[in-house]
Amino acid sequence: QVGHCNGIINSTSSMIPFIPYKRLFKAVKFLPVFLFVYIFLYSSLFRWPDSAGPRFPPQHLANYVCPSSNGGEKYSHFDSFSPNDTALTEPRILLLLENVFSRHGRLITQMLNATKCAYKIETFSKNLPLLTTSTRGRYSTIIIENFNRYVNLPKWNRQLLDKYSQDYKVPIVSFFPGRVQFFSSSKVRGMNLTMWHNQKAFNARFSPSSVIPFIGRPDAVLPFPVSDGREWSLFEESSDYESVLVVEDIEGRRRAAIIRDKGLVDGVEKIVIGHNLSEWMIGLGFIDSLRWSTKSRCGVDSLDRFIQIDIDDVFVGARGTRMIPDDVEALVQSQERLRHSISNFSYLLGYSGAYFLHGDDLEDEGDKKLIETATNFLWFPHMWKHNHAQEYNESFLQSTMRLNKQFAVANNLRVPFEYAISPQHGGVYPVHNALYEAWEKVWGVKVTSTEEYPHFRPWNSRRGFIYRGVKVLPRETCGLYTHTQLFHLYPGGVNKLISLIEGGDLFWTIVLNPMSIFMTHQQNFSHDRLAPYTFDNLISFIQCWTRLRLKWEDPISAAQRYFNLFPMEKNPIWSNPCMDDRHRCILPPSFNCSSLTLPNLLVVGPQKTGTTALSSFLQLHPHVTTNEKMDKSFEEVQFFSGENYGKGLDWYRELFSNGQCSIIMDKSATYFDSEEGPRRAATLIPNTKIVVILHDPILRAYSWYHHLVARNESIVEGLSMDDILDGGTSNAKKIRKRCISGGRYAHHLDRWLEWFPSSQFYLIDGGALRDDPVQVVDHLSRWLHLSPFDFQSSIQFNRKKGFYCKIVSGHPSCLGASKGRSYPPLSPSLSSRLCSIFRDDNIALHKMLLKHNFPVPSWLPSSLDQC
Repeated sequence: QVGHCNGIINSTSSMIPFIPYKRLFKAVKFLPVFLFVYIFLYSSLFRWPDSAGPRFPPQHLANYVCPSSNGGEKYSHFDSFSPNDTALTEPRILLLLENVFSRHGRLITQMLNATKCAYKIETFSKNLPLLTTSTRGRYSTIIIENFNRYVNLPKWNRQLLDKYSQDYKVPIVSFFPGRVQFFSSSKVRGMNLTMWHNQKAFNARFSPSSVIPFIGRPDAVLPFPVSDGREWSLFEESSDYESVLVVEDIEGRRRAAIIRDKGLVDGVEKIVIGHNLSEWMIGLGFIDSLRWSTKSRCGVDSLDRFIQIDIDDVFVGARGTRMIPDDVEALVQSQERLRHSISNFSYLLGYSGAYFLHGDDLEDEGDKKLIETATNFLWFPHMWKHNHAQEYNESFLQSTMRLNKQFAVANNLRVPFEYAISPQHGGVYPVHNALYEAWEKVWGVKVTSTEEYPHFRPWNSRRGFIYRGVKVLPRETCGLYTHTQLFHLYPGGVNKLISLIEGGDLFWTIVLNPMSIFMTHQQNFSHDRLAPYTFDNLISFIQCWTRLRLKWEDPISAAQRYFNLFPMEKNPIWSNPCMDDRHRCILPPSFNCSSLTLPNLLVVGPQKTGTTALSSFLQLHPHVTTNEKMDKSFEEVQFFSGENYGKGLDWYRELFSNGQCSIIMDKSATYFDSEEGPRRAATLIPNTKIVVILHDPILRAYSWYHHLVARNESIVEGLSMDDILDGGTSNAKKIRKRCISGGRYAHHLDRWLEWFPSSQFYLIDGGALRDDPVQVVDHLSRWLHLSPFDFQSSIQFNRKKGFYCKIVSGHPSCLGASKGRSYPPLSPSLSSRLCSIFRDDNIALHKMLLKHNFPVPSWLPSSLDQC
């Protein structure tokens, strides 16, 4: 073996070439020279200079010029609507789509989301959705994606829809598809209206004689073809109809692209649109149509738009990317230009003081220039070293904030408002309590803004909220980030930026929002100065085509205005940050997604239907668990429906620590009829399964009344069930609502179905649960994909109690005295009275169950027959 190894070594060494060592030593002598030349060239050509040096001058692009010479005509329109106009319907829209995957349907829903309009989506099916409640119409406007579907509805559905529109004065807004198989003119079925398909449109303008235009500027003319293809359906103008958007066809003949049917023929007012929402002028017409059809209950009934432009990261940035003195002068000039279009306007500059004078020589001069001209602007704090707040405790955050505050004082920066921005919005949402505490103690912060609530995308669904006394406003991005400094390097090219300005997302951001807080960065005001170009042209485009009045007000006043307009946004909606990649990146280290345990089963009620018994029986299975016991809340969490929701996600997740079980249950019977419960649950646990018990609402209401009597509730003292139904006193009215509301199953179930698909629901017959709980729980466990379990031997009827109890260690373990009480028998007259009260709701429930292929409980058919 030794010989073999030596042989390998010898054979290998014989392959090594001979090296002339004298030549090598001579070459080493020149190594310092090579290194010097390399370092000189690198520092000269590739490194940003430490001394002031020339830069490429800013590239200038042509500014937007309004193509219309008409400044807009005055016209009459509805400035306001009386309360009588809105009393007949709820402020909600019914959206009827071709199918849930419709591209145009997505455009419509995006527009509705941006306007914050409440709406419900339905697809065309055999039966129309429920249109009325017991007291008024459910919808103030009906939007139909394809008008052809409306005119060709089955006779019964068409009559039902038209009668609803007539009785409740509900207009229909609909669209014609742009491309069809034929090019010739045609008559619209049921209307004295001639139309042409596959047309081109020229010289588009809103009619000053129409009552619809509000935001759109009347008679401001778009002279060139509105779009490249033949995608328009154009209508012949007629005295029977009101032209809203007027165009010319390819031969110069005047046509209408949007018309208003006044309902003179059939009593149904309609707005018919001849193109989809991909055209911004059609979008303006659609928004104004919704304002009119909903009687100002959709969107903001004002032409005032407040604009705030924040310049983040002042003094922050790599060398070569920061502002120089010329950029600062240009910033002052930009502010002056915007003040001519936006009343009271000022830029707000956000700073991190630790990076002052950290650029090259020319950029340091720019920093000094900013300080010299600081009184021209308003300032707000970031963190001292641009720290990411979610990574630090309160003590550290306070110390870094104080350094930034001292910097402002030392350099005479005007920080007049209790407004601050966290770098990368860390700690704002998902919330980091230490940030809010430190803000309060150092700066007294009252307002901030973020682009992350509830999620970064889509932009048109961003909202505000209030947390720990801090008003959090939605923040808008405008495509300008720290890396967007040169026009030719803009993502998607400069034409992409122009498209965002001229009828794109930036345009719609201002049109659809009463106030817009735009996030920019100091890099966007250097080099090619993309930010001044963007806002100069955006404002010009808006002033050309809309009647909006652009204003600025301080962040504190803006926040107050925002939540006065949208009080429903005050309470935050908690989502699961582990399901959002951006949110995962800004979570505090203490929040561990790998160990996060949340319920995957909700037993939502309603109350007095046997939810406690069901929960107790289901927990017999070894793979089912529920929340830890809490003080002052009985056995229920009541997170999604009560004050506990304000305690936040951390409080809720800590109640469910047993992640070993396959089913983690939250049983809270108050969820079912909660207004906010479905949305809150869907936002946090969208994939959860939901169990609903449908007990005879007559028996449920009677049981609820006796439940109050047994608890000696003062509100029910001296009142019989008939007294309560009469509603003769204030207490009787309150109790009547509580007794009846929970049994309006269709009303509440419909709300849950708006947020969860029907496949996630399991409906239980309350009578079956009472009479045969073993079979009910066994079927439920199979639906939950639990392993087989012998419930038969663990649940037995207790003759003494008069109901079923679970068996623990061979002994019955029954529910407390408040459960399963015996009540006096229900009188026939009271039963008949309650039957009449629930009749319409039970009819609606029956239709809903059949539509979604849910099982019909045994009590429902007999109840319908008796009533």
